[in-house]
Amino acid sequence: MELTPLINYQDKVPMFMQLYQYMKNEIISNRLTVNDQLPSVRKLSSHLGISRTTVENAYQQLLAEGYIYSMPQRGYYVNQLEGIFTQTTKKNVNFLQNQEEMHSYVYDFKSEYVEEKNFDFNNWKKHLNFIINYQQEKLYTFGSVQGEEALIQAIVKYVHRTRGVNASESNIIIGAGVQPLLNILSLILKKDNIHEIAMEDPGFSRAKDVFLDNNIKILPLEVNEKGIHIKQLENMNTRLCYVSPSHQFPTGTVMLIDTRSKLLKWANENKGYIIEDDYNSELRYEGKPIPAMQGLDQHDRVIYLGSFSTVLVPAIRISFMILPDELMNCYHKDKNKYAQTASKLEQLALANMMDTGDFEKHIRKIRINYSKKNEYTIKCIESTLQGKVEIVGMNSGLNILLKLKSNKDERLIIEKLKKEGVHIAGISEYRMQLAKNDNPILILSFRGIDQDKIKEGIIKISNILDT
Repeated sequence: MELTPLINYQDKVPMFMQLYQYMKNEIISNRLTVNDQLPSVRKLSSHLGISRTTVENAYQQLLAEGYIYSMPQRGYYVNQLEGIFTQTTKKNVNFLQNQEEMHSYVYDFKSEYVEEKNFDFNNWKKHLNFIINYQQEKLYTFGSVQGEEALIQAIVKYVHRTRGVNASESNIIIGAGVQPLLNILSLILKKDNIHEIAMEDPGFSRAKDVFLDNNIKILPLEVNEKGIHIKQLENMNTRLCYVSPSHQFPTGTVMLIDTRSKLLKWANENKGYIIEDDYNSELRYEGKPIPAMQGLDQHDRVIYLGSFSTVLVPAIRISFMILPDELMNCYHKDKNKYAQTASKLEQLALANMMDTGDFEKHIRKIRINYSKKNEYTIKCIESTLQGKVEIVGMNSGLNILLKLKSNKDERLIIEKLKKEGVHIAGISEYRMQLAKNDNPILILSFRGIDQDKIKEGIIKISNILDT
């Protein structure tokens, strides 16, 4: 064990007392636990550059007060002190209980868990091992702040082929998830004197939190069957709008081409920007693929966000952002202030997975699996909840919206379901403003729940709606 307390050599408090106080606090706070062995007097004095006498005196004070005990020829160990640890231990136990509670639902329709059949770790290990065995020299240095060139090149080809996105390698930034990228974007936009953003309501709350943390004011923008209310946006005092046109979260709405055209026109006329979050665009089960809005943009006003975490596994945190030239120039001015948050090894492995075609094979596989699960879930809903709910947004993504036909209290329903072992979200969780006399909407995610539990869980929902 190695300890590194801050010793103030100019302080009037003797060094042995500073060391004693540090160790005492480590023990009381439970960072040093019962029977942990302390560094030897010789090792600690050498590590800190202080005399052995100073360390010995600190240890003797701890020994005298009962914080530690000694064993001949073996050293000093942390003692078990009843009462001192009670408060800290209790807090830790409560935290663990809360974690267990998060995972204790029998029917979890809110889980982000990925079933084993939907991610082949052996295939992923193959690509990791390829980098380690054949490109090992790349791993001895820090990664590029902007992202690994191999992955950026693979992304340019992939998004153009599958989403109709037009991008050059110089305009892409990689990050460990969408939120770190939005943090960078917020700093860039504020330098362009943009301090307000229109955001879909309901919408992606984590994105909203990032903007609020950066002191950017949120202007709620109502979502409708066409996508968003353009007139409402035109009346707002902002040059920035955040949308997910191909699959709006959480409603599943697809923005109509007429609305997209008007939104692009608004951005051009106001010298503003559209943040296009292409959330879950790969998971469309019916109809033709819907191209990204960025591909329609002729005036360089769209900021495009994409993520691999939703189609791989949550633990692989890799997302990307495509910036217009003007904003990319701003990024390069302060590039050295930013840090790359995504793993270099994982970036290179993903690039290899994309170059070999394994990534698109994976996408086809999960699209089939999720399509079947989506279809099964809808059948269960139709047979069990007929007359009680209206199904919304069922041809893409991992969520199915259940709009209740009775005007009950959404939060009360969710609490009752929790008591029955059913975990599910309500749309109000993602709203910034109260809905106008709208019936409750439950958001049923089928991603992480075992298929054999779906029917039982929906029966539980039906029973609660009957009460």
